[in-house]
Amino acid sequence: MTHSLNVMEVKISVAFVSPAKMQKLNLELRGKTYTPAVLSFPYYERTEDGMLLGEVLICRSQAQALAKKNGVTLDEQINQLIIHGSKHILGVHED
Repeated sequence: MTHSLNVMEVKISVAFVSPAKMQKLNLELRGKTYTPAVLSFPYYERTEDGMLLGEVLICRSQAQALAKKNGVTLDEQINQLIIHGSKHILGVHED
């Protein structure tokens, strides 16, 4: 018996956005006036080589403030924000 496996590449886009842009998006899309460290948007769009699951937007200055508050490096905080945003794209809402 032969089994074939179809493999599809899935992607999540990550972009760094200015505080002004993050605040504008947060107000327009969520009705919130503060500047968040992370926003995420599910897309589930087929691409030539697979599927774009969504986009994670990060505000570097807000991430830096969180890193200081949490006692971690900026890279560690950004990684945590990427994971957090990716979970939201996948429908996991633990907060």
